[in-house]
Amino acid sequence: MLMKKKLLVILLMFISLNSFYLASQDMFNYRGQDILGGGLSLGYYSYGFTGSRSIGIPPLSAYYELGLHDHITAGPFLGYARWSYKYAVQDYRYSWSFINAGARGSFHITGFMNEILGTEIDEEKIDWYLTLLAGMEFRQYSDTGNNTLGYANQSNFFIGPSAGVRYYFSENLAVYLEGGRGAFGAVSFGVSLRR
Repeated sequence: MLMKKKLLVILLMFISLNSFYLASQDMFNYRGQDILGGGLSLGYYSYGFTGSRSIGIPPLSAYYELGLHDHITAGPFLGYARWSYKYAVQDYRYSWSFINAGARGSFHITGFMNEILGTEIDEEKIDWYLTLLAGMEFRQYSDTGNNTLGYANQSNFFIGPSAGVRYYFSENLAVYLEGGRGAFGAVSFGVSLRR
């Protein structure tokens, strides 16, 4: 009985994927498209320490994606941010610098949304997508004393999903908004170019 259920699930998945493939023939094709983007992130490292925090360099990120398939783009990303802190009790300052680098891949779903939901979203103007990022985060710590807080420089691997949308003002120029695990933060926004 269990084997029949597995075969039925596999058959239904095959039929669904085949119907998606046939439907995708009329969708916007990302194969060979270049997408270059850059922007800011919010919601990253909101420490609850005493004292005051200032952003030395806001969380900036940039990415490049190349169309590998009709609905899939992938490429590298890079991000940099710096925060500085000053304790109110004494004249003690410390700062963190972050460099994030890795790869990201996006699955563009606007055409599938039109097929499944029966909407008529213009794929040339609006690009809904799901993205998966994987990379390394390099943290560097410095202070005015002899590292009395005991922090060490670190490097960590991370992986995370996000969802985003681009709105194209022209054939090539768009603004984007992404929510989820971006290069930095829970929300990223900026400008992208498509050619």
